[in-house]
Amino acid sequence: MRVIPFCIVCFCAGCWGVVLPSPQSFSQTALTKSTDETDGKPANNASPSGIAVVELFTSQGCSSCPSADRVLQRIDSVADEGKLRVYALSFHVDYWNRLGWEDPYSSPVSTRRQKQYAVSMQSNRIYTPQMIVNGTEQFLGSDHAQAHRAVVDALAEEPTSYVTLQVASQANDRNLQVKYQLTGQLDGCLLQVAAIQTPKANAIPRGENAGRTLTHVNVVRAFESVPTTASTGTVELSLPDDVEPSTTRVIAYVQNPKTLAITGANTTN
Repeated sequence: MRVIPFCIVCFCAGCWGVVLPSPQSFSQTALTKSTDETDGKPANNASPSGIAVVELFTSQGCSSCPSADRVLQRIDSVADEGKLRVYALSFHVDYWNRLGWEDPYSSPVSTRRQKQYAVSMQSNRIYTPQMIVNGTEQFLGSDHAQAHRAVVDALAEEPTSYVTLQVASQANDRNLQVKYQLTGQLDGCLLQVAAIQTPKANAIPRGENAGRTLTHVNVVRAFESVPTTASTGTVELSLPDDVEPSTTRVIAYVQNPKTLAITGANTTN
């Protein structure tokens, strides 16, 4: 299947700075917010709760993406404030680099991942900004209302797998050694492991966003997939030269390679 990229020009409410709901809004419609940080399971004094992995496919070369970047930033802020088990990731694709500005965070790995979703969803197109929640629900990344609904729905579903993470070492100042332990339903699944970074604001001199200063959250700087055939193991993440390991953290999530459904996730501090 040939997958064709295109950029969506959006005039929805999300593009005009509409504020996402507060943490209280999430908690009123979703289940508990508390978790045990050691193993990704609900804390002993809390009711069962789900997880929401929010993947945004974006680009500094697309003029429709800054509004979606703000939606993801708001999701991450609300989740952090409310201690929600929401894991936001910003995947910067590379296919808009030809439009006059090369996104410094872009990667063919991000583009390949988005194409995998397109094939799974039986689409011959990839687009920006695209948001996908728990691997199965996709929509325009600047649609704040749909993002809120998708996160709430995800949090209402009990996870079926659990992840424990520890960054064991930082070898050669460029690699992260990530130890993991998995429990729950893992048959045939993959563990997706991402090193994320929230970089400083970027002034864009050329391209569709020329003259704008863009900010991002949880930009994926390294990404690896490993089979879950063993319940414990170590993943090495090789960081780009411009990334200090101390400025990163790791998000890992269990994903079914056939349906792409995400069934469990956790992060490091």
